[in-house]
Amino acid sequence: MRRDQTRPARPRASRAIAVGAVVAVVAVLGGCSGPPEDQNAELSGCLAGDRGTLALGVTNSAGEPLAITGIELAESEGVEVVDRFVAIDPEARATPVLFDAAPSGTSGRSAFDGVDLTDASIEPDAAAYVGIEVERTGPAEGVVNGVVITTEERETIAPVSLELRDYCG
Repeated sequence: MRRDQTRPARPRASRAIAVGAVVAVVAVLGGCSGPPEDQNAELSGCLAGDRGTLALGVTNSAGEPLAITGIELAESEGVEVVDRFVAIDPEARATPVLFDAAPSGTSGRSAFDGVDLTDASIEPDAAAYVGIEVERTGPAEGVVNGVVITTEERETIAPVSLELRDYCG
């Protein structure tokens, strides 16, 4: 499930990397680690287009595999979920969230080499992106305010937001 190193990576220009503060979404997930809560900050992104993906970096610091059983939108307007996935990737350890605008005809999952949530667990001391792809339901902008990640143990809201617009300035 790691990115095929022989395949060229997608240009970073197509991904907006949220930097500055680190989301501690993983700190409250059972068996996950993240920065102290006082370093939490809401992370937001804007993507031009009708589809977009939020991929949250999760690190498993427990001694057993961590299964992500669900990922949903906490609040949203003008969007619907079209896909959910997990992608094992060591880069997720240092990246709190990625926002990705997939080109027409492709999915956000393919940008991360993701698989269905039920097809992979995050092994101890490993990292992964837990992703959710959304699509605008009409001509108005689409908004996501928060993502709920669920494990067998608990449900956690990640304070991230995404706007899908015709133009991001």
